Amino acid sequence: MAPVNTPNEPMGSSASRSDIEAQLQQLRDDIANLARTVAAVGSDKAGDYRNRVRKATNDATDVSMQMVEAARDQALSLEKDLEGKIRTNPLQAVAMAAGVGFLIALLVRR
Repeated sequence: MAPVNTPNEPMGSSASRSDIEAQLQQLRDDIANLARTVAAVGSDKAGDYRNRVRKATNDATDVSMQMVEAARDQALSLEKDLEGKIRTNPLQAVAMAAGVGFLIALLVRR
């Protein structure tokens, strides 16, 4: 164990003082390197998370666009089918429209 100087004792040799200063400087350098390493790791993690979020956003956008396109295609198909049925049976279509109107009127009155 190294001898410890008390406030009343004179400082040891200049070699021990320079050793302590060198060790303190090495400790400062080590802490600075550690801080840089932690910052780099944090930056890499942030970049990874940013890329994951960007990919998830792009995937969600693509899926929603596909769903909108499918819904639009289905609506167009239903419109064509309905138009064809109305052209085939116009009296039946008018009767159904009148019945639906009557039901809506009953519901609105209440």
